[in-house]
Amino acid sequence: MKKISKIQILGLILIICSLVLLVGSRVYEARAKQTAEAVVEKMEALLPEKSEGSMESFTNMSMPLLQIDGLNFSGLLEVPAFGVTLPIYDAWEASRTWSFPCRFSGSVYDGSLVVGGSDQAGQFDFCSKLDLGAYIRVTDMTGAQYEYEVTRIVRSKHAEAEKLDGDEPGLTLFVRDRYSMQYIIVRCSAEGTSE
Repeated sequence: MKKISKIQILGLILIICSLVLLVGSRVYEARAKQTAEAVVEKMEALLPEKSEGSMESFTNMSMPLLQIDGLNFSGLLEVPAFGVTLPIYDAWEASRTWSFPCRFSGSVYDGSLVVGGSDQAGQFDFCSKLDLGAYIRVTDMTGAQYEYEVTRIVRSKHAEAEKLDGDEPGLTLFVRDRYSMQYIIVRCSAEGTSE
């Protein structure tokens, strides 16, 4: 009988560890997707009738919040081309992006909203597949809907605030691609404006 070397044992242990991590990651992603879907369902039941929103001069630029299960949400993000509807958690917490996209900064009211997320399935994985001209909708917690069109998609090693802020009113989405380890930054113009 052939003797198994220490290197073969180590290789086998590494393969088993990789499989455990992969399965654990898939289970976590599925659970996070279910949690996000449950929050969206609750939000939609509580939101007033939806109407078209418009960017105007607001005395208060902060977005109204809706508390679900003890967490504050400031909007719903929809990408019709991919059938995606996600809740927007109101505070930036990088660790929470595994469950929901998070508002990094800004507001829909002045066209400065920046939202970050995770590239896992059911979250911001659509960002790597978006085409220019795709439409994205954000609904605030008053039911007002804001329409955006994807106008620019760039990749960057870093996602500093300067790269995320746009010159024109709109929406910026960003996500770190786990394969390339680069950030995908999606810039959208508010409906009726162009960059």
